[in-house]
Order: sequence, then structure tokens, then C-alpha cells
Amino acid sequence: MSDNDLFDCFGSDSESDTSETSPHDSSATTTPIPATTTTTTPVTQSLVDENHSTTRDESCGVLAFHPNTEQSLLLHVRNSILHFNRNLHRDRSKNSSSSAPGTNPPLCPWERVLYEIDWYCLHRHWMMCIGPEKGIIVADALESAIQSHLTAKNHHGRRKDRATRFIAVELGTYCGYGSIFLSQVWKKRFQSTTTTTTTTTTTTTTTTACPTNVNFQLFTVEINPQYAKIAREMIQLAQVQDIATVVENDLLMDGSTANVGELIKTCLSKDISDESQEEYIHFLMIDHDKDSYLKDLQILEKSGLIRSGTVVVADNVIFAGIDEYIDYMHDLAKRGIVNTCIKEATVEYCSPDVVKKDNDHTNGGIGGRFNFEVFKDGVEITEYLQDPV
Repeated sequence: MSDNDLFDCFGSDSESDTSETSPHDSSATTTPIPATTTTTTPVTQSLVDENHSTTRDESCGVLAFHPNTEQSLLLHVRNSILHFNRNLHRDRSKNSSSSAPGTNPPLCPWERVLYEIDWYCLHRHWMMCIGPEKGIIVADALESAIQSHLTAKNHHGRRKDRATRFIAVELGTYCGYGSIFLSQVWKKRFQSTTTTTTTTTTTTTTTTACPTNVNFQLFTVEINPQYAKIAREMIQLAQVQDIATVVENDLLMDGSTANVGELIKTCLSKDISDESQEEYIHFLMIDHDKDSYLKDLQILEKSGLIRSGTVVVADNVIFAGIDEYIDYMHDLAKRGIVNTCIKEATVEYCSPDVVKKDNDHTNGGIGGRFNFEVFKDGVEITEYLQDPV
């Protein structure tokens, strides 16, 4: 059986694929899928309106899982980027200019990869990436945390010309979408893009040195070796490997994982040129095993990696019903240790299922006629006001 046979149920990724709103159509991919606001009602409809017909097979809807979906996604992203770059190079050669008149400039590599993943998840198969709607909530939280760090980085008398690290940690890499999304916040909002060079096979973006004198580093933790391998290639395609590192955690014989606190401390101990710097997590995104949210957070607290000023973002707290985590954070808030709130949204990539016709009773992953309340979700954003231990 060929590689293509494995992925037939997800549609074609060949260069001859001319299906409606195909990502290989360069005219259809110069604008990313919009990152929407945190209100719950208009979100999914706006995504459908922006993307015309969201034609995802019923059997590939929310909470549907099939073998080889992650490999199919990677194949799609590879082929889409290669095809787009070839077309762009050909069009530029015809016009003898950097871009044809009246066209949008090409997307940065990280924007292109995020776009292709969004397209795939809306049109081919639902996947448990955070998606553009909740992504903007996370992006705002990360930007706020970075700004706070820039303001407070000299609090302990550090010289203004001494570089400090901003440490971001993601629990649950999956295919790398969250890692790329977090990285592009830094790239877009805190670095200045200078040039974008496209050849027939690659697009390379050169950025200036960070003017903030802060080194952003993201460590993203994954227990599944296959997912970690896919994520590393996605991060390479997005060209954010300079700031995003995939860290594999061991799955033990009893089904538990190795101590995530010790794992992160090992990562932070590398490449430290100034031993006087106090290393801890400035931004934590939790989006892995839902039963491990609270356990791993408390491990990081006890390890001293969560401190005053740390911002923690937890996905799917409403949709997955992670009440134990929510209750814990609200208890910390009552004690004055944190400020916390839940930003409501909808579950990632649910729009094709929400907009089903009234007489459509086929199974799309959950079953029955869908409505907005079925897909209600939220992201909990917590800022530590003092050290938890």
C-alpha cells in the first residue's frame, strides 16, 4: 500500500487538486483564516462566511479520530507550501517584480503553516489544535506577559544592557500548532521582519535582532514520539526552530510520565551564560492530557518554576469539564495568590458541525443535530500575584 492510499479518506494533496477553496490555489491563500474575538455567538459562523463552503466529511467532525490523521496533515502542509512557492516564483518571473500588482504580499512561513493547518482542520478533518479563535486569546495573554516582563526585568538591579530570557512552556505539543502560534506572537509583535525571500521550493524570512534585549525561548513537551517528530518538522517548515524546542517526556510503565518539573529544569540549565539569573516559567500553556492539568501544574509549583508574575493559560476547561483545575485556581484567587478568569469561546474547528441543516441527523463525531451550546468552551487565564509555595 502506498503512502497516498493511507490518506485517501482525507482527500487529495496532489498538485492537481482543484477542489473548492483548495489551499493550493494561490489566490485563495494570501489571507489567513481570521483570528476572531472571544464572544461565543458569531465565531463559528464568521469562520464559515470567510471561508465560503466549509465542506468537511461528517465522519471527520468534532471528537472524531482516525489513524494517520497527523501524518496526512503534515503531508498536506508540505505539499501546499511547495506548490504555493512554485506558483509564486512562476508568477513573479512573469511579472518581473516582487509581487504582481494588486496582490497581497506572501505570508511569512509561520503564517503559512498556521493557515494550512487551519484549512485542513476545517475542510478535511477535525484535530485538537487550539485553532485561531482561542489562539487570539492566548496570543493576547502572551503579549501581556511579555510586556510585563519587559517592564519588570530590571527589578532586581540587572543592567539594562544584559539580556534576560523569557521562558514559555507548553504542555502538549501535538502537531506543533500551539508552538508555532506562540512563536509567531514573538516574531510578529516583538521582532521586525525585514525581508521575505521565496524560491521555487522555500520561503525564507529574515528578522532583525530583537530590540528588547530579551531572549524568547519556548519549550514544548510531548509524550508521543510520533507527534513530537511531526511537530519538529512543522516547526522547521514554519521557521521558528530558533526559539521553539520540542522536548519529549518519558511515558513510564504505569502509564504516568516523568516529573515535568525536573524535565523543564534540565532544559533551563542548558546554555546559561549568567548563573546569577533566576530561571522560572514566565508563561505556561496547558493543553495536554486533561486529567493531568492540575497534577502537572502543582508539580511545577512545588519545583519553584511557577512564581509571582507567571501567567498560566489552560485550554478546553469548559468543553472538557476540567472542574478540578478550575476550582483550584478559584481557591487560589480567594486567597489572593492569583488573578484568574475564563474567556469563553467555542471548541476548535467546530463550525462545519454547528451549521448543519435541521434535517441532518448523521453522526459528525458526537452525534445528532448540533447547536452552539454543545461546543461551548473556554480558556482560563491566570496570573500569579505571589509565589504559590
